[in-house]
Amino acid sequence: MSRGPNKRIEARKPASAKIVRIFALLISLSWHSLAQDIQFSQFYANILYLNPAFAGSANASRAIFHQRIQWPHLDAKYITSSFSLDHQFEKINSGVGLILLKDWQGANTISSTEAAMLYSYELSVSSKFSLRAGAKVNYVSRYINYNYLTLPDQYSNNGFSGVETQESFGNNKINYLDFSVGGVLYSDRFWLGIASDHLNRPNQSFSSGRDTSRLPIKMDFTTGTKIYIEKKRTTAFGEEGKEINLTPTVHYKFQGKSDQVDLGLYGLYDHIIFGFWYRGIPLLKQYRAGLQNNESMVFLTGWKIQRLLVSYSYDFTVSKLARANTGGSHELNITYVWEYPKKKKTKPMKRLPCPDFFD
Repeated sequence: MSRGPNKRIEARKPASAKIVRIFALLISLSWHSLAQDIQFSQFYANILYLNPAFAGSANASRAIFHQRIQWPHLDAKYITSSFSLDHQFEKINSGVGLILLKDWQGANTISSTEAAMLYSYELSVSSKFSLRAGAKVNYVSRYINYNYLTLPDQYSNNGFSGVETQESFGNNKINYLDFSVGGVLYSDRFWLGIASDHLNRPNQSFSSGRDTSRLPIKMDFTTGTKIYIEKKRTTAFGEEGKEINLTPTVHYKFQGKSDQVDLGLYGLYDHIIFGFWYRGIPLLKQYRAGLQNNESMVFLTGWKIQRLLVSYSYDFTVSKLARANTGGSHELNITYVWEYPKKKKTKPMKRLPCPDFFD
């Protein structure tokens, strides 16, 4: 799916360190010209990126910092940093959000800077179910540094010659607007979400001619349920006991000719958070003949301290890409939710259960 693991496998069969480096960069550039999106393993932790309908879903003010480092042992590594803020306005049943994101691809060959505004509206469907609908407007600025590239005419039988390439390049920067929508139907224990990105299919080609590289529309489908094993008890002295719950989740996404499933489980034991996922569709779909749709196993651990949550996850590569010793992928999430003062006359809104570890 995202980041194109299926497209890179052949580039990871090292004949020499130099050849691997060249191929990694070229494959990286060619794959991203096909415009696959960033993929986050902790997709519910970086929730505003997943679906604009989640803006304000904490029913409070929320700040999220998220960092992903993918394949750190390769020259074609990816580093993504994002920061988001969102807030719910209870009187008008509306949520607003802001996302700032920076992405570096390859050996800093391509970078992207994004700033997005989000809006969501909540509607009560019945006594048990609510519906949130949202939209996102994203401004994207992409930059390519041609100085990091080495091209075929710079090589001879003796290796890299160091001569200046005769290849011509296009623009080194491009800006565009990108539009997304999403929705989520939920109760106290169940949710079902859908999101669609790149509705306007913006052109992100660096070429100044007629060449285009339009982003394929990306679809995300999410669902899950929260299973309570033990809940805290409210007494005259406050809340007592431990909260223990399990949250099985499914995340299916497709973009262009690529698709994948994240199938896994979140868990909470008092203040300790854990999670486990498998990513791929090994039995139902192949990348090509003899090449199964396997990608990674994801392991997560975290800690919740009052309104602060910190979590870390590691992607263990299980595809043929593992032969290249990628170093896996690492993600760190820090989320803080501000607590609202209690209002006696205001009926509390339903809590969206999709891994929400806050009371």
